Amino acid sequence: MGCGTSFVKYVLFFFNLLVALFGLAVIGIGVAFQLNWTPVKDKLNTTLTVAPWVFIIIGSIMFIIAFFGCCGAIRESHCMVVTYAIFLLVIIIVQVVIAVLMFVYGDTIQASLDKSIEALFKSRSSAGVDKTTDTVINNIQEQFQCCGMDSPTEYGYLSVYPPSCCTSHTFGCTAANANEGCRTVIGRLYNKWNKPIAGVSIGVACIEVVGALFALCLANSIRNMDRRSRY
Repeated sequence: MGCGTSFVKYVLFFFNLLVALFGLAVIGIGVAFQLNWTPVKDKLNTTLTVAPWVFIIIGSIMFIIAFFGCCGAIRESHCMVVTYAIFLLVIIIVQVVIAVLMFVYGDTIQASLDKSIEALFKSRSSAGVDKTTDTVINNIQEQFQCCGMDSPTEYGYLSVYPPSCCTSHTFGCTAANANEGCRTVIGRLYNKWNKPIAGVSIGVACIEVVGALFALCLANSIRNMDRRSRY
């Protein structure tokens, strides 16, 4: 039978079952952000607002590819398994390209992020500022434990700052316990996770290469069995 057809079939099936579940989880994250963080997306009016759709599209592609892999493995369909292998190879190439871009153009991505933060905080000081802007900024300051665009002093030299500016404000938020500027904190987080995420992407691509090899091996075995059955 070559390649241990039964073994390869079940390994490929369970591998793609996990990929399908992961794809659904990624879709769920994208949908949740799209539905629950509309104010944030509206205020960060840059290319970064496509992030939820990127999650949804990637999750959908992962699910479709996993579907071909699962069905092709169980039904021993040469066409579906080959289609799955081709899709997987394309995804591997895309992942590696994205990882390389994150390594090479990390500074450009960070610059775009800085501009988004700057535009958001500057809109607070404009005449047309609304409550939504304040809510978004306060949420960002609470989640990232930061204060102001570059420093708390952007709120003026007040005796008490907004509660979102301090991690702990039991006795009031003052200059003594206010957090760092948001651009500094978010930039530091980006620098911390940019390369690890790119590295994980390449690592996942390596695992997917193994899946593609299993798929090609199974496809070859199925084709050989079909040839034998004709004679």
